[in-house]
Amino acid sequence: MSVHYFIAIPIEATELASVQQAILPYYSYRRVYRPEEFHMTIQFLGSTNADELDEVKEVTRRICEETPPFTLTFRSIDHFGRPDRPRVLTVVPDASEPLRRFALALRHELVEVIPRLDRKAFVPHVTIAKKWDVGERVAYVPPTFEATESVEEVILYEVQPNHTPAYRVVEVFPLRRSQEDIWQSRLKFLT
Repeated sequence: MSVHYFIAIPIEATELASVQQAILPYYSYRRVYRPEEFHMTIQFLGSTNADELDEVKEVTRRICEETPPFTLTFRSIDHFGRPDRPRVLTVVPDASEPLRRFALALRHELVEVIPRLDRKAFVPHVTIAKKWDVGERVAYVPPTFEATESVEEVILYEVQPNHTPAYRVVEVFPLRRSQEDIWQSRLKFLT
């Protein structure tokens, strides 16, 4: 079996775990994501050879170095599939121009490197459960919530379907740091 990879923003907002626990009783899923698995996929790479992976890392590193950190705000629950038996349950961020620009730039350059990549439109979301099990969704009033996530890095993950967690970090790509952040890090080191 070939190894698959994807590039994603790690999502650490603890509020999303609370939202997940509040709404899961109204659904029936075989695969429930653990909070440490929450992420927003920017580009699924699929099976990638070593040379392609090196190019992916180079492109990702360069785009990240050109992108300042930004913040995402989550307030909505959504899904993919039928409303009564959605195959994927998600939490979605508010519209974000920095996220849109970053995803567009990275995906455009990655397709140049690996033309066979999936070119579906980028739909920002964090999957919290998938693979509908039995029955139908129970009607409920979605909770109101607001969770923020400071995006300061992107991660290249390897999919490990028979492990927990199911994703292994291959490499972390920090977004561009301001000169002030760099100097503060240096000052901490010197003092």
